[in-house]
Amino acid sequence: MTQDSFFSQLDKSISGARIGPYRQSNQQSETAIYAAYAWNIAVCESLYPILNAFEVALRNSTHTAASQRFGSEHWFIGRLGKPEEYKVSSLRMQADPDGSNLPSSGYFLSGLTLGFWVSLFQGRYEQILWPWLLAPIFPYASSRQRAREPLYQRLDRIRRLRNRVFHHEPIWHLPDLQQRHQEILETIGWISPAMLAMTRLLDRFPSVYTGGARPYATELENIAQTWAR
Repeated sequence: MTQDSFFSQLDKSISGARIGPYRQSNQQSETAIYAAYAWNIAVCESLYPILNAFEVALRNSTHTAASQRFGSEHWFIGRLGKPEEYKVSSLRMQADPDGSNLPSSGYFLSGLTLGFWVSLFQGRYEQILWPWLLAPIFPYASSRQRAREPLYQRLDRIRRLRNRVFHHEPIWHLPDLQQRHQEILETIGWISPAMLAMTRLLDRFPSVYTGGARPYATELENIAQTWAR
């Protein structure tokens, strides 16, 4: 085997299209290109705990606040706009095709996407959900931090980053990635300081990100050298 065949096999497995953005970043060698790819995977992995905590905390806090305001754990049925109502109805049909048994609220909570929960913060839900639910959902945020439109923009930024992470897209090159990381943590803290404290126990992003691609380059060089023997 040769060193070239090692990277050639990687290229076939990963695909030229997926590795393309790393080639375009002016890397100087195959090792550096694939090290950046490996580092990106590690950075994405390190963001999973805080993205998970953010999504779980947001949906549960929103659900609890809305259930209390409307007096029903199924508050999302018959009260939302068409895009969100369609998502709820589609989910219900999967579990209850003939409409005879309403699934539990927990079924809907686990099935509705982060995009659903973030969309509820759009302006079209003014006078339906907002501003009444802002304080119950984010009890540890200041009144200034609870403005609906800036909140929506923040939540949607996190959603878009989450989608990039979960779809294995490049994020390592984002100049504000550390700032986004802090924004997620801060938002979790606005919902629940306890959840934030537990999340910090699992948060490896700072060390993985600041460590850079070099450790992966070293290991790849070792593998390539072994491969060539």
